[in-house]
Amino acid sequence: MDTFIKPFVSLNRIEFVLKKYSSEELLKSNDGAWSILQHLYHCWMVERGVLGYVELKTKDISSLETVSISTRLKFFFFFAVLRLKLLKVKAPTVVQTFPEDISVMDLLYKWGKTREEAAVFFDALPKKVSSKGIFKHVFIGRLNLKLTQKFIQWHLQHHLRLCKL
Repeated sequence: MDTFIKPFVSLNRIEFVLKKYSSEELLKSNDGAWSILQHLYHCWMVERGVLGYVELKTKDISSLETVSISTRLKFFFFFAVLRLKLLKVKAPTVVQTFPEDISVMDLLYKWGKTREEAAVFFDALPKKVSSKGIFKHVFIGRLNLKLTQKFIQWHLQHHLRLCKL
Protein backbone atom coordinates (compact mmCIF):
# COMPACT_ATOMS: atom_id res chain seq x y z
CA MET A 1 0.00 0.00 0.00
CA ASP A 2 1.61 3.22 -1.19
CA THR A 3 -1.29 5.64 -0.57
CA PHE A 4 0.70 7.78 1.86
CA ILE A 5 3.27 8.52 -0.77
CA LYS A 6 1.14 8.71 -3.96
CA PRO A 7 1.98 9.97 -6.54
CA PHE A 8 5.45 9.29 -5.24
CA VAL A 9 7.78 6.53 -6.33
CA SER A 10 6.18 3.17 -5.60
CA LEU A 11 8.04 0.31 -3.99
CA ASN A 12 6.95 -1.90 -6.88
CA ARG A 13 8.83 0.39 -9.26
CA ILE A 14 11.91 0.35 -7.04
CA GLU A 15 11.77 -3.45 -6.84
CA PHE A 16 11.44 -3.67 -10.63
CA VAL A 17 14.47 -1.40 -11.19
CA LEU A 18 16.58 -3.28 -8.61
CA LYS A 19 16.11 -6.57 -10.49
CA LYS A 20 18.57 -5.31 -13.12
CA TYR A 21 21.39 -5.39 -10.57
CA SER A 22 23.29 -8.23 -8.93
CA SER A 23 23.61 -8.41 -5.15
CA GLU A 24 27.23 -7.31 -5.47
CA GLU A 25 26.27 -4.24 -7.53
CA LEU A 26 23.58 -3.26 -5.02
CA LEU A 27 26.01 -3.47 -2.11
CA LYS A 28 29.01 -1.93 -3.88
CA SER A 29 30.22 1.37 -2.48
CA ASN A 30 32.11 3.69 -4.83
CA ASP A 31 34.79 5.94 -3.38
CA GLY A 32 33.33 5.85 0.11
CA ALA A 33 29.85 6.83 -1.12
CA TRP A 34 26.82 4.85 -0.07
CA SER A 35 25.81 1.78 -2.04
CA ILE A 36 22.43 1.63 -3.78
CA LEU A 37 20.99 -0.42 -0.91
CA GLN A 38 22.40 1.99 1.67
CA HIS A 39 20.68 4.90 -0.12
CA LEU A 40 17.39 2.98 -0.12
CA TYR A 41 17.79 1.81 3.48
CA HIS A 42 18.42 5.42 4.47
CA CYS A 43 15.22 6.51 2.66
CA TRP A 44 13.20 3.85 4.46
CA MET A 45 14.65 4.92 7.82
CA VAL A 46 13.75 8.54 7.05
CA GLU A 47 10.15 7.58 6.22
CA ARG A 48 9.93 5.48 9.38
CA GLY A 49 11.47 8.29 11.45
CA VAL A 50 9.13 10.92 10.03
CA LEU A 51 6.13 8.74 10.81
CA GLY A 52 7.30 8.15 14.39
CA TYR A 53 8.00 11.85 14.91
CA VAL A 54 4.61 12.92 13.55
CA GLU A 55 2.77 10.27 15.59
CA LEU A 56 4.45 11.62 18.72
CA LYS A 57 3.95 15.31 17.92
CA THR A 58 0.27 14.97 17.01
CA LYS A 59 -0.60 13.45 20.40
CA ASP A 60 -0.64 17.01 21.78
CA ILE A 61 -2.12 19.16 19.03
CA SER A 62 -2.00 22.27 21.22
CA SER A 63 1.77 22.40 20.68
CA LEU A 64 1.51 22.41 16.88
CA GLU A 65 2.36 25.64 15.08
CA THR A 66 1.09 27.21 11.88
CA VAL A 67 3.34 26.74 8.86
CA SER A 68 4.65 30.11 7.74
CA ILE A 69 5.12 31.42 4.21
CA SER A 70 8.86 31.68 4.88
CA THR A 71 8.94 27.95 5.73
CA ARG A 72 7.27 27.17 2.40
CA LEU A 73 9.84 29.31 0.59
CA LYS A 74 12.73 27.69 2.51
CA PHE A 75 11.33 24.27 1.59
CA PHE A 76 11.43 24.91 -2.15
CA PHE A 77 14.75 26.77 -1.94
CA PHE A 78 16.35 23.90 0.01
CA PHE A 79 15.42 21.28 -2.58
CA ALA A 80 16.29 23.57 -5.51
CA VAL A 81 19.78 24.09 -4.07
CA LEU A 82 20.15 20.33 -3.51
CA ARG A 83 18.99 19.62 -7.04
CA LEU A 84 21.51 22.08 -8.46
CA LYS A 85 24.22 20.41 -6.35
CA LEU A 86 25.08 23.72 -4.68
CA LEU A 87 24.61 22.14 -1.28
CA LYS A 88 25.45 18.81 0.22
CA VAL A 89 23.74 17.92 3.48
CA LYS A 90 25.10 15.29 5.84
CA ALA A 91 22.34 13.04 7.12
CA PRO A 92 21.86 12.74 10.88
CA THR A 93 23.75 9.77 12.30
CA VAL A 94 20.54 7.96 13.22
CA VAL A 95 19.61 7.58 9.53
CA GLN A 96 23.05 6.70 8.21
CA THR A 97 23.81 3.60 10.23
CA PHE A 98 23.36 0.47 8.16
CA PRO A 99 23.44 -3.26 8.83
CA GLU A 100 26.44 -5.10 7.43
CA ASP A 101 24.34 -6.99 4.89
CA ILE A 102 21.10 -5.52 3.56
CA SER A 103 18.53 -7.86 2.04
CA VAL A 104 16.51 -6.28 -0.78
CA MET A 105 13.40 -8.29 0.01
CA ASP A 106 13.64 -7.61 3.76
CA LEU A 107 14.11 -3.88 3.12
CA LEU A 108 11.17 -3.70 0.72
CA TYR A 109 8.98 -5.66 3.15
CA LYS A 110 9.82 -3.33 6.06
CA TRP A 111 9.40 -0.28 3.84
CA GLY A 112 6.01 -1.54 2.68
CA LYS A 113 4.90 -2.03 6.29
CA THR A 114 6.05 1.50 7.16
CA ARG A 115 4.08 2.91 4.24
CA GLU A 116 0.99 0.94 5.24
CA GLU A 117 1.21 2.29 8.80
CA ALA A 118 1.75 5.81 7.46
CA ALA A 119 -1.22 5.57 5.10
CA VAL A 120 -3.54 4.49 7.91
CA PHE A 121 -2.22 7.14 10.28
CA PHE A 122 -2.27 10.06 7.84
CA ASP A 123 -5.65 9.12 6.35
CA ALA A 124 -7.12 9.38 9.86
CA LEU A 125 -5.38 12.68 10.69
CA PRO A 126 -7.96 15.49 11.00
CA LYS A 127 -7.61 18.30 8.44
CA LYS A 128 -7.14 20.93 11.16
CA VAL A 129 -4.13 18.95 12.43
CA SER A 130 -2.68 18.12 9.01
CA SER A 131 -2.54 21.81 8.11
CA LYS A 132 -0.32 22.53 11.14
CA GLY A 133 3.44 22.05 11.42
CA ILE A 134 3.46 18.33 12.26
CA PHE A 135 7.07 17.62 11.26
CA LYS A 136 10.14 19.72 11.99
CA HIS A 137 12.96 19.54 9.48
CA VAL A 138 16.29 20.65 10.89
CA PHE A 139 17.02 23.17 8.10
CA ILE A 140 13.58 24.06 6.77
CA GLY A 141 11.40 24.26 9.88
CA ARG A 142 7.92 22.97 10.64
CA LEU A 143 6.13 21.25 7.75
CA ASN A 144 2.43 20.47 7.39
CA LEU A 145 1.20 17.12 6.04
CA LYS A 146 1.37 18.20 2.40
CA LEU A 147 4.94 19.50 2.73
CA THR A 148 5.93 16.46 4.80
CA GLN A 149 4.70 14.16 2.04
CA LYS A 150 6.48 16.27 -0.57
CA PHE A 151 9.65 16.15 1.57
CA ILE A 152 9.54 12.35 1.59
CA GLN A 153 8.91 12.27 -2.16
CA TRP A 154 11.69 14.70 -3.04
CA HIS A 155 14.09 13.13 -0.55
CA LEU A 156 13.58 9.72 -2.17
CA GLN A 157 13.91 11.15 -5.67
CA HIS A 158 17.12 12.90 -4.60
CA HIS A 159 18.60 9.59 -3.42
CA LEU A 160 17.41 7.72 -6.52
CA ARG A 161 19.30 10.30 -8.60
CA LEU A 162 22.39 9.96 -6.41
CA CYS A 163 22.52 6.21 -6.94
CA LYS A 164 21.46 6.58 -10.61
CA LEU A 165 18.22 4.62 -10.39
